[in-house]
Amino acid sequence: MKKIEISGMHCMHCVAAVEKALKNLGLQQVKVSLEGNCAEVEDGVADDKLKGAIEDLGFDVVKISG
Repeated sequence: MKKIEISGMHCMHCVAAVEKALKNLGLQQVKVSLEGNCAEVEDGVADDKLKGAIEDLGFDVVKISG
């Protein structure tokens, strides 16, 4: 699993948008947390693609680990 730290999410609509964008990359296991300002996803997609999908929505990716 990879953990993506995200800044800029403020509500459940933000969470839903990030979740949808990550699932559109072909990921099945996606868990986005507003409280934790992060997303946890399965391995299998390059970090730059994860970052791009999130930043295209207007959020910032602080760090990707795992």
